[in-house]
Amino acid sequence: MKRILLVDDEASVLAALQRVLRSRYGAAVHCEAYTDALAALQRCREHEFDIVVADLRMPEIDGIAFLSLLGAVRPHAVRLLLTGAADFATAQRAINEAGVFRYLRKPWLDAELLAHLDAAF
Repeated sequence: MKRILLVDDEASVLAALQRVLRSRYGAAVHCEAYTDALAALQRCREHEFDIVVADLRMPEIDGIAFLSLLGAVRPHAVRLLLTGAADFATAQRAINEAGVFRYLRKPWLDAELLAHLDAAF
């Protein structure tokens, strides 16, 4: 079974992401969601995840720093960044500093999100 970790400080965003994942993958994918990035990082120390999707702007730690730390703990996890901002410098920093596989904008199109997740698997 594939495992996905979702990290966003907005519970409504996490619920929407989970809905999309359930509709596409059903029981074939185990999904965990966290509004607390530091708790999510602790969970990654305990369990492996195939894909980690994190928001850029979170209160405790930004998504790039979170995904950089995640890379040290779980280097094989595919990392995706979700953000409302769309500037080239941020995308470049995410790729260079955190090894981000894909950079997705909010609000996302479900088909685009799923295409990126399929590619990540």
